[in-house]
Amino acid sequence: MGTELTPLDAAVNLHMAGRLDAAGAAYRRLLADDPAQPTALHLLGVVAAQAGDGPTAVRRLTRARLLAPGSAAVLAHLAGALRLAGRVEAAPPILRAALVLDPAQGDAADSLGAVLHTLADHAGAYGWLTRAHRLRPDRAETVVNLGTVLRDARHFPQAESCFAAVLRVRPDHAEAHLALAVSRLVQGDLERGFAELEWRWKRFAAPRWDGTPLEGRRILLHTEQGFGDSIQFARYAPLVAARGGRVLLEVHPHLTRLFDGLWPGVTVVRHGDPLPEHDTHCPLMSLPAAFGTTLDRMPPADAYLRADPAEVARWSGRLPVGPGLRVGLVWAGNPRHVNDHNRSLPVSRLAPLLSVPGIRFLSLQTGEARAALPAGVTDLIDGVRDFADTAAILAGLDLLVTVDTAVAHVAGALGRPCWLLLPYAPDWRWLLDRTDSPWYRSLRLFRQDRPGDWDTAMESVAAALRAMAARQEATRGNGR
Repeated sequence: MGTELTPLDAAVNLHMAGRLDAAGAAYRRLLADDPAQPTALHLLGVVAAQAGDGPTAVRRLTRARLLAPGSAAVLAHLAGALRLAGRVEAAPPILRAALVLDPAQGDAADSLGAVLHTLADHAGAYGWLTRAHRLRPDRAETVVNLGTVLRDARHFPQAESCFAAVLRVRPDHAEAHLALAVSRLVQGDLERGFAELEWRWKRFAAPRWDGTPLEGRRILLHTEQGFGDSIQFARYAPLVAARGGRVLLEVHPHLTRLFDGLWPGVTVVRHGDPLPEHDTHCPLMSLPAAFGTTLDRMPPADAYLRADPAEVARWSGRLPVGPGLRVGLVWAGNPRHVNDHNRSLPVSRLAPLLSVPGIRFLSLQTGEARAALPAGVTDLIDGVRDFADTAAILAGLDLLVTVDTAVAHVAGALGRPCWLLLPYAPDWRWLLDRTDSPWYRSLRLFRQDRPGDWDTAMESVAAALRAMAARQEATRGNGR
């Protein structure tokens, strides 16, 4: 006769089979009988993390740590939960403690490297990922992470050697292909970069379009990532129509009013609604590859969206009147974005801008960061329903100053002046070192000189803003 499973073993088997709800219920039953059962509490915290509930995972794993202070695994999972909960800065000391307890724990070394990368400590990240690679030389994900750190530190040949090493052994490793895509794109090698980026597209029943003439066929252009990506690549929709297609453009409901009726031959479809019949499809981010986009062969960078005149008139009544530039501010993006820790900035970093005289600052900040509205800044977000309202507001501003989030794409697509604040390792589309964007003619880029150095970037923005305000004041003086 076989040995009967203990209740804990049975719960672990459910967990390993991916049945999170059933495993969670089994762990809770164990804890009802013994609230100090450390393994059940530990694994119940892991279940919460796997379900995406960071705060609950942190609470459970913090208690499990008290019950099992010598467990390196509990500490490693607690650090992961802290990252999930947006508390990235708290994770490194937890992971270092785990590695003191178990210096051979590859997961903890890998995680510490990833956390330090998130915090823009490239040297520290490289050191710990190198150690993780020595501990587990066959783990492809560690090599991809090493390459990603090298890429973001701008050591591109070494980074691409890491990705190539993975792809020699596993040619279908999608993450290595996508990391290589970003490396090529950020250096301006759009043709090879967009080719690698094709590893991420999702399949539909209809065949995917490859750029050939459509001859009246119906093509679905579908959204797949964030608002900014949809706004940036929607510019290709009229080009697809020009190749003979009847275009269905599927976008998030927050974008439907902004896009609706802009281009002949393009019908806007709300994401989530039943999809109309179509003959072929193409993800929006695959359109640059279909059109053979390179830095020398790009769609026009001029405005391709427009604000609704009725909405512009409605919002103009809420904008301040009188002397002074009207400058919009956005200092934080979506906190769930993978790179948000680097691209967003604390509101306190806006101080050099807010001290510039002759400016009326207006906040377009959304989400949790909106609660930190600085004194003297007018909040415009009440009443904003979607990006059509955002476009109408931008039409009435002299300038937008923003971190890398969707509103920058709206400004660029409208042709409105926008100063974009970028981290040292930027998103690929902003390339490296240049102050302009080939995607949007109206954008001016301000970059960190070193990882995490917002102060220098903000002083540059403040100096440019003072010069802009002085020019406007001189113009007013000459007109009197």
